[in-house]
Formats: sequence, structure tokens, C-alpha cells
Amino acid sequence: MIKSTQPTNPLSQVTTLAELQRNFISDCLSGKLKQDNILLAKDIDSSVISAQGLMGIYQNSAIANITQSLILTYPVIEKLVGEEFFSAMCRQFIYTAWPKSGNMDDYGLEFADFLAEFEHVKHLIYLKDVARLEWAFHQSSLADDASITDWSTLAQASDVLQLTFLVTPSLSLVSSTFPIDQIWHLNQDNTSPDMEVEFADEQDSDTFIVLFRQQLKTVVLPITAGEFALLQAFEHRETFEKAIIVASQKQTNFSVDESLKKFIELGIISGFVENIDT
Repeated sequence: MIKSTQPTNPLSQVTTLAELQRNFISDCLSGKLKQDNILLAKDIDSSVISAQGLMGIYQNSAIANITQSLILTYPVIEKLVGEEFFSAMCRQFIYTAWPKSGNMDDYGLEFADFLAEFEHVKHLIYLKDVARLEWAFHQSSLADDASITDWSTLAQASDVLQLTFLVTPSLSLVSSTFPIDQIWHLNQDNTSPDMEVEFADEQDSDTFIVLFRQQLKTVVLPITAGEFALLQAFEHRETFEKAIIVASQKQTNFSVDESLKKFIELGIISGFVENIDT
């Protein structure tokens, strides 16, 4: 397949191999192949099959493997648009944003923005936020476990309001103007086919969601605007006092005691540190 070249020295051989590898990857993932844009054309034995035909085989295989990783990350999007259309859409996405590493767990962050601009699904304006939720689910599933905290020491804190509460590494926060949590739940394998999601002409309120992992299960949980603001403040390492203020500004009837207790019991809040002035 690759024409043999006789290197003049060992350094030449290493450089040639690196260039061949770069050109191969580029040809596989650089979009629609044409005979005049194949970087490996001069190095391929095309006596039996053209460079375009040969590289097309490898490109189709690479795209199929990358598409499979996107299916695993975005199963709800695939259900919403259909298998064939999803595969065709993934091909266009891969052309514009190919993987930067061999670790497919890192791939797909830009997919939500791609959906918002892709002409054939732009009218499905909720699709971007569903994709954001699925990416958050994916990231939460891969996150490290939280460290164990001895909560009995909380009573010994000199000033609770100046504590910084820590959130679990698997925490993700997503908000939307659409009921994306309902859309997500509706498209799970164990969901009743009789369930429906209603889209009001005017959405009365935003949807706020926290994602976190309990052992091996990733949980998608709707929360209030105040709880969302509280967890955002904790995520940004704000003090408890500052977190209460921003949460109360978002929700007038916000109960910090109930929310704090709930999040500690669920493992969303995983610990605390005391801020000591030096």
C-alpha cells in the first residue's frame, strides 16, 4: 500500500514515518476526499485501487468508530432524530471537529453548539440543551469519587457562615428554558411509552438540573432556582454566607437548612473547609 522509500539516515526515517502518520490521520478525518487533496497520494501504490478509493475505506472505518463513541455519549439525541440521520449528522460534525486525542471519552464537547447551527435541525431549538445535558451526564459518569468526610466535626467550626462547602467531583449543573429533564427521562430504555412531554407556548419557568453519581449510577435531578444558585456558589468556592445570599436572591422562599441537609444526604455536598484568616 505504502511505497517504500530508502532513507539516507536514521533521522530521515523517523521524520518520514511521523509525516506519514500525520498525513494518514489528516486524510481520514479532513472531510470529503478528492483525488487532488489526499496528502498520502504520492506515497500510495494506486496501481490496483485509486488513492481516493483506498483512503475512503480507512476514512469510513474511522468515522464509523468515532460515530459509535458519539452514540454512546448522546443516545437521547440519536433517539430524537433517528439512527440514520444521527449517523449522517455525526459525519458532518466529525469533519468540522475531529478528535484531538485517542481517548474518545474526551470527544464531543462541541456537539451541542454544532446542533444549534446545523441547518437540518435548527428548528428543534431544544436539541442543543438536551445535548448539553447528555454531555454533563457523560462527564459526571467519568468523574472521580468524592473523598469521605467526617461530618461530626462540622459542629466544631468557629464560624459556619465562613465555611466553604465542597461539592462532589461528579457534580454538573445544567439550566434550560425547556423541560430537558423530562425529555431525557422520556427517552430512557426503562420509560413507559405512554409518557408525554408538553411544551407550553410560553415557558413559565426555567428548568434547573443537578447531575451527580451515587456509586455507579448517575442521577439527573430537577432542583429549584435557589438550590441551583447555592450549588453554583459552592462550585465556585464561595463562602456559605455568600452562597445563602445569592440563593435567596434567586428564590424568595428558599430554605437553606432543607437544601443543605438534602444535598449532604445525597452526597452532592461532599465536605467542607474552614476559612481561617492568617
